[in-house]
Amino acid sequence: MKMSKSANLPADEGHTVWEPDGDFGRRERLAAVLKGNPIPVAYRLNYVANFYVGPLVKNMEQAFGLSRPEWIILFCLTQRPDLNAQQISDVSGRPKTSISKAVRQLLSKKLIVRSADVRDGRRLVLHLTDAGRRIYKKILASFVAREADMMACLDDNERQTILGLLDKVIDNSANWAKPY
Repeated sequence: MKMSKSANLPADEGHTVWEPDGDFGRRERLAAVLKGNPIPVAYRLNYVANFYVGPLVKNMEQAFGLSRPEWIILFCLTQRPDLNAQQISDVSGRPKTSISKAVRQLLSKKLIVRSADVRDGRRLVLHLTDAGRRIYKKILASFVAREADMMACLDDNERQTILGLLDKVIDNSANWAKPY
């Protein structure tokens, strides 16, 4: 067990409060934050997203030298080729400035190329290079495995339910998701 100084008592009085260690303590603190939370859905979504993506991004930065915005671009271009930076910003919810900076970084790393759109020569679109596809595939495996771990507590029916509910919220995003 861990004893720590209370934050609201003067240190010189030597008062301590008991703080449980390990998973029990973490769960207890989380329950306190969740109880009566004024933004219950948003906080929970953020909690899950942060603990899902944080370790993956840290590993990706160390192992491959890629930032989160760079990964988002690779991911989006794998799902739908021929997007431009503004469109990637629109479908990812990331600021256009961070996407534009990441485009420049990926171009310099030769993981993407930019070319004129065949339907509208004034529009510049992005494409993965072979090197970009290879690095994407290497990184994707860890994202897939982490999602499987995260969702392991749900049965197939529950997974379909959560996907359906999230899709419904996303379908309504025109009413609340504004670019920033």
